[in-house]
Amino acid sequence: MKLIELEEKIFDNYASNHEYASIYELSGWGKLKESTGWKYYLLGLYDGSNLKGVTLLLSKKTLLGKNLFYSPRGYLVDAIDYNLLSEFHKHIIDFVKSHKGFMLKVDPNVIYKIYDKDGVETSFVGKDAFDNYLKLGFKHFGFNKDFETLQPRYLCRFKLSDTYANTLNSFSKSTRKNIEKAEEMGVRVRKLDVSETSVFTDVLKKTAQEKDFVIRPTSYYEKMYEYLKDKMSLYVTYIDTEIFYNNILNEQKNVDKEYEDLKVLMTKINVGDKLKKQEQDLINKKEKLSKELELAKNLKEKGKEINIGALMSLFTGNEGTTFMSGTLSEYKEFYPKYAYYNEHIKESLDRGLKYVNFYGISGNLDKNSKYYGIYEIKKGYNPEITELLGEFDFIVNSFIYRLYKISLKIYKLKKKIIK
Repeated sequence: MKLIELEEKIFDNYASNHEYASIYELSGWGKLKESTGWKYYLLGLYDGSNLKGVTLLLSKKTLLGKNLFYSPRGYLVDAIDYNLLSEFHKHIIDFVKSHKGFMLKVDPNVIYKIYDKDGVETSFVGKDAFDNYLKLGFKHFGFNKDFETLQPRYLCRFKLSDTYANTLNSFSKSTRKNIEKAEEMGVRVRKLDVSETSVFTDVLKKTAQEKDFVIRPTSYYEKMYEYLKDKMSLYVTYIDTEIFYNNILNEQKNVDKEYEDLKVLMTKINVGDKLKKQEQDLINKKEKLSKELELAKNLKEKGKEINIGALMSLFTGNEGTTFMSGTLSEYKEFYPKYAYYNEHIKESLDRGLKYVNFYGISGNLDKNSKYYGIYEIKKGYNPEITELLGEFDFIVNSFIYRLYKISLKIYKLKKKIIK
């Protein structure tokens, strides 16, 4: 067998149709990372004229002129077939050594276990694949639950039905209700083109300030759009303040009429507890709508459209993935996530995909855990939770590797102190 560098078209055609496909194993991702200082290689192993496996390798110079290599969500080769995996790995390591590499990091897009939405294990499908990576000599990071690795180990996805209506019916009652509420409150979603990337990043910046995380500059996402545009969509969620105001006004008129009709009825018949309760419920509704109408007036004064959320979606293999998002906490009662998730689901259906992947969550589903909020909304879509094999290091030069790990710890400590 022979390892060669592939043309983009050949690589992407194979990678995008592989069972372990992900956005990280496409030439566009390599180009994007190249813009941030990495070098990328598109490699494929041929057995005669048959392409048996591929991987994208990223390389960056670090200590003593030696290179760190990383195969993001790679290898794209049957992880159950040890002989093939071993042959593929041997050629990759030879390539790494010939390019002054001291280590190779991989985090294969291979499922280890599957759980239901409550975290109950339903199948254990990846033991052989995991054992094969260990047999090759890889060092496993560990079965981490949270976000300690470069990519999340736990993902959250649900299977799409044949139609939107059937897919919608598979969600919990509260999730369906919140999708409707967002619509009633004038929340709409618009797909952005590359010239509007700043609209997406503006929302992300505000979210980052609220939740204390760092995002990249607009230029980075513009490049991402350029390299992955056929695999990528950007959405902005906004309040159409006129729709919101008119809906509240119409509801208020209906409740006022209902209240007046009830008052007339109460003058004609004996008033019992049931009518008294009905009267009080309508009084409460009137008070609530009065406050909402005041809010709607204030929002109208700010403008016709107010952006409250943004989502980046990526579509690879058989999945549509909600890759990155942000919402403004002051507008959370408008259910922005339900609105943009709904648009993502519709596009995934239009593309003929099998799954919607809500991407990374914590493997700790305790309601009191630090990251439970990331999963809370997603649970209502009745997903399954997939646990991937995790992160592995293959050490080529143990001395440089030890220096690298020490320097990495110092770097992280400095960042923590500065923060």
